[in-house]
Amino acid sequence: MATAKPEVDLKLLQIIGIEQLKDKESTTVLKYKTVHEKIPNEKNARFMFPDPESFKVKKKAKKGEWLAEQKEGGQTFKQFQNHIISRPFGRKKTIYLIPLVFEEEPVPKNILKPLSKYAAIFFDLPIKIGKQKYMVKDVPNRINEFTNNFQVDASAVLQKMEVPADAFCVAGITMCDLYPRESWNFVFGLANLSGSCGVYSLARYLSNFGSSRNTVYNPDVEKGGEATILRRACKVMCHEIGHMYGLRHCIHFECLMNGSNHLEEADKRPTFLCPLCLNKFYNIMKFDVEERYKKMLEFWKIHGLPEEVEWLEQRLAIVSSAL
Repeated sequence: MATAKPEVDLKLLQIIGIEQLKDKESTTVLKYKTVHEKIPNEKNARFMFPDPESFKVKKKAKKGEWLAEQKEGGQTFKQFQNHIISRPFGRKKTIYLIPLVFEEEPVPKNILKPLSKYAAIFFDLPIKIGKQKYMVKDVPNRINEFTNNFQVDASAVLQKMEVPADAFCVAGITMCDLYPRESWNFVFGLANLSGSCGVYSLARYLSNFGSSRNTVYNPDVEKGGEATILRRACKVMCHEIGHMYGLRHCIHFECLMNGSNHLEEADKRPTFLCPLCLNKFYNIMKFDVEERYKKMLEFWKIHGLPEEVEWLEQRLAIVSSAL
């Protein structure tokens, strides 16, 4: 069992949505439960405990980073519970990944296929890859005045998205750069929460972005090669679809749900959810957290990403030793 630590921040536990339950037979041993479960599950609740070995409190944003430019109040677990926008139910339990094409080449299959496999693990739902959709004639576009690259209006793309009857959500994925409105320079992705659809771009996640009108997929120019691109693609996909579950940007921890203004900041963003955002997601899906992490571990081993493997092995070991 876990031994109580005097420095535990009870206010932080409240933000996360877990409670300490003192063992009747001991004054030093603590158990944990999520506030939303009627029957406590000590193992899953332990995965939401903010061990400093695994989770870092959000650092003060530097100039040019997301929180230095955007005023965001964050979202506690209680606030999330009161404002859940959507959840899978009935027939609506499938996530669709739709390759969108404008002027550029489509997202390559060797990225799209593992993306769909990771989405199935991360969201614990069936995933379908839809047919490529060519949309260059359907939405407004422009040439970015700073980078001279071709962009399309992401808001207009969302208005054209079709949502199948069995879809929880539809996520369009493209190599084309996006902008949300004329006054914005660009956006990595955009979601219509009420319409259960979103779109995100891989263009600015490639190091050769801006070298031509349309970004060309070239893993040879990336440090870490194709594995780096896959990591970035998985992160932005899970981040954007996470918004469609009602998760707002995280301001409490270094987390997958942190906002980002540029590639450097996005690369520093963790691949995994912090305790708060994990508990929000667990509240909806009720998956076995340990089994979910084990599946992620195998995925990242296969695709040669040792940092993700190391973090997952450490997290599993910490929770196992605490029970």
